[in-house]
Amino acid sequence: MEISIQCFGQVRSITKERYVLLDVDESTTVTEALDIFVTKFGPELEKLLYTDGKIREFYFIQVDKDNLAKEDLDGFILKHNQVISIIPFISGG
Repeated sequence: MEISIQCFGQVRSITKERYVLLDVDESTTVTEALDIFVTKFGPELEKLLYTDGKIREFYFIQVDKDNLAKEDLDGFILKHNQVISIIPFISGG
């Protein structure tokens, strides 16, 4: 099945694309999809997104514009055509 990863900020500067299409298995979780995504783009993206094998704290993960808690990423099974958004925390002042 096909899903999309929506990229913002530094992630987009690595992928050079706003949306990255991935072909994944029917029972793929958000965590597994993100691992596939990182593998596709290599160590620079891995270093940016992960620390100790987990998504860094300053990224929000959404599926179809719904926020997911970090502890829910492993159990959320994706459906065909869903969109995972990787949104960096932005602070202002």
